[in-house]
Amino acid sequence: MKQSSSDLNTLDRKIIQWQKDLNIPNVAIGIIENNRLVKAKVYGNLSNGAPAPQSTIFEVASLTKVVFSTMVLKLVQDGKWDLDEPLAHYFVDPEVASSAYSKMISSRHVLSQQSGFDNWRWMNSTGKLTFNFEPGTKFNYSGDGMEYLKSAIEKKFNRSLAQLSDSILFKPLQLKDTHHEWDGKTNFDKHSRMYDADGKEITRTDYSISASAAAGLTTSIDDLSKFAIAVLKGELISKKLHQEMIKTQAVISPNLQQGLGWRIINDLPNHEYALQHAGNDQGVAAIMVLLPKSKRGIIVLTNADNGLMMCNNVVRAAFPEGTEIIHKAYKSTRPNESASSLKLTDDVLKSYAGKYKREDGVDITVTLKDSGLVLRMAGIPLLNLLPQTDHEFFLMDLDATVFFTKNNDGTINSVSIKDGENVIKCLKTGD
Repeated sequence: MKQSSSDLNTLDRKIIQWQKDLNIPNVAIGIIENNRLVKAKVYGNLSNGAPAPQSTIFEVASLTKVVFSTMVLKLVQDGKWDLDEPLAHYFVDPEVASSAYSKMISSRHVLSQQSGFDNWRWMNSTGKLTFNFEPGTKFNYSGDGMEYLKSAIEKKFNRSLAQLSDSILFKPLQLKDTHHEWDGKTNFDKHSRMYDADGKEITRTDYSISASAAAGLTTSIDDLSKFAIAVLKGELISKKLHQEMIKTQAVISPNLQQGLGWRIINDLPNHEYALQHAGNDQGVAAIMVLLPKSKRGIIVLTNADNGLMMCNNVVRAAFPEGTEIIHKAYKSTRPNESASSLKLTDDVLKSYAGKYKREDGVDITVTLKDSGLVLRMAGIPLLNLLPQTDHEFFLMDLDATVFFTKNNDGTINSVSIKDGENVIKCLKTGD
C-alpha cells in the first residue's frame, strides 16, 4: 500500500511527539516502496544543537548481524566459502577445543542461530564459551556465535572483517558512511551519540569501535536504505541462495522463524512474509523490516535506551500490517493472550524494589511506580513488569520473563531476565 504525502506528514508529527515522550534526541527513518526510497529523514538536533543532517552516523547494535550475514552469503555466492564446512578447518576457540562439537559447528549453524552457545560467554555459569547443545539441533540467539564465525573467516582469508566487508559489500554498494570499525574521531561531528532513558547523554572517554560481527556497525539512513533495497531486489545473491536464506532453518516461536541471518515472519496478509531484525544496546536501538513480495521496507535508527519503543511504534504506524509484524517479532502468543489479572500488594512489590548488579557489572534498578514494578537497565527501555505469580513477571510487548529469587529468610537476593535459553542473573546489592 503506497504511503500518501498526508500519511507521511502524519507519521512526521507522531515521531516528533514520540521523541518528546520517550526522550530520544535523534531518530532516522527510511521508507521503501516499489524498491525505491520514498522517504529518508533524520529528526532532532545533534549534541551541539545543530539540526541533525541526513548523513548523521548511528550505531545499529545487533542489526550488524544481518549485514555481516549478507557478507558471508556473498562469499558463499562467489564460491569462496561453504555454508556447511566445519569452521574447525580454520579456527577453534581454545575454550571449546576439547568438545567434539567444535569439529562440527558450521556457518549455517551460526547464521541460523543454532551454534549451541549462550548469547555471550559471560552469561554461562563458567564464564567461558560453552556448547550447551549440539550445533544445529535448536535455536538459541548468540552474539558469540557470530564472533566465532568472524574469527574463522578472518583466518581463512588473512584479512580483517573491516577489510573484507569494505571490498565485498560496502564499496560495491557505495556505502560511504558504513563501517565495522571506527576510530571514534572521523566524522565525529556527525555522530549521533547515545542517551539513556531520561534523555541524558551517555559520555565516553573513548568512542572508538573494534570490528565485530555481532554489533557496533556505524552507518547512516541513506546507506542502510541502499543495503535494504539491494536485499529486496535480490541483487546480492542468487535466487537459489536467497531461498536458502529465507527458508526456516530454526523455529524461534510459533510466530517467528529463523533464516540465515534474518528472522522470518510468515503468514502476513496477502501471502506476504517479512525479513526482520532489530538491534538494542546501551543508547542504541534499530530495526529493519523488509516485505519482499510487495517490494516495501522500513528502517528506523535511534540513539537512546527507549529507542526500541520508537522502532516498534514507527513500524506499527507506517505499515497496515505493522501491528501484526511487531507482535509476531516479539511475542509467541496471540495479542493479550498473556494478559494477567493478578494483583500484588504494594508491600509485596516493595520487597522486590532495590539495586541489583548484572554479572558483567552493569547496574540494574527495580522501582515501585503506580502500584507496579519498573525495571531499568542500561541499554534497554524501561520495562513495566506485569505479575504472573507472586515472584514471576512478564512483559506485554516482549517474550522475555523476569523472576526474583529469595534467601531462606524470605529476603530477595536476585532478579533474572530470561529470554529463550539466555538468562541474565542480577544479584541484589542494596535497597
